[in-house]
Amino acid sequence: MSGSKAVRRLCITAMLMSLSIVIGIICKNWLTWSIYYRVTFENFPIIVVGYCFGPLWGLAAGVGADIISCLCSTNPMVNPVITLGAAAVGSLSGLVPMLIGRKKATASSGEASAERKRGLRPAFTLAVAVALAHLIGQWLIKSIGKVTMLGMPKIGMLIGLGITLAVAPVEYFIIRVIFKNRSVSSALRELSDYELY
Repeated sequence: MSGSKAVRRLCITAMLMSLSIVIGIICKNWLTWSIYYRVTFENFPIIVVGYCFGPLWGLAAGVGADIISCLCSTNPMVNPVITLGAAAVGSLSGLVPMLIGRKKATASSGEASAERKRGLRPAFTLAVAVALAHLIGQWLIKSIGKVTMLGMPKIGMLIGLGITLAVAPVEYFIIRVIFKNRSVSSALRELSDYELY
């Protein structure tokens, strides 16, 4: 990867991490009804980083956004299990495209191949990435952190699952809208190794 490409990826990652932090703070203030339960859309910027740039970029964005968000809150305590959940959100959203094989078509493979790769497969890949990031990172790992370190009742995991099942489709459609924006998607496509949507 060229130095210029790496710097541009770093800038976009920092911008998306900042967006995640701001969304997290807004949701902590207005969409939280107890220390254990809140509706939040802070994961979609982290999923975008992982999905576009790979699991290591997603992992770094998830960890960085979670730690900074904790330090900016009124009770600055970093829960390592919750941070692990944020890392899983970013890394899983980057692993899925690698495992499903959603690499960009090269110029030598022809236009027909490129069009075939832009069909249903990128939409399916995005859906799997968002689902796994939410079910494993947001719900399972973070719920374990809340039960073990914050004393959440185990029944609270079912409430968390319900919130996750409601939020994940919304974030999926937000990401689809972002990828369909020509100026945003062209900037991300240029820096990504994968077909976006």
